[in-house]
Amino acid sequence: MKRLTATAALVLLGAAWHGAHASTPAEVAAGRSLFNADCVMCHHADGRGGVHFGHGVVSADLRAPGLERTYRGDDALIARAILHGVDQNGKPLHAPMPHWDGTLTVAQADDVVAYLHTLKALH
Repeated sequence: MKRLTATAALVLLGAAWHGAHASTPAEVAAGRSLFNADCVMCHHADGRGGVHFGHGVVSADLRAPGLERTYRGDDALIARAILHGVDQNGKPLHAPMPHWDGTLTVAQADDVVAYLHTLKALH
């Protein structure tokens, strides 16, 4: 019984550790397609960002570990930024960042977030 309990605990711990970033290949592919259609102009195909808009506004590097720290590892907050153009505290992002609500569904924003996690793994 102890072995079964320990095994169950390890499985649950592993699921919790990986859960926020668990996605299917289909979700990642859908996110890649959406990213390539809508995001590359400002964030480049590799997600590096760095596009200058003037007045000190630069598109975010979506590969950066700082993105996860900024959004506290919460994929829902990243999706909210995509959909509603607000940061982790609910404050508006810089003007060049469009609000994708009305264009993307919540599921599509989640797919983009799933794809962003693959970009982070590249550097």
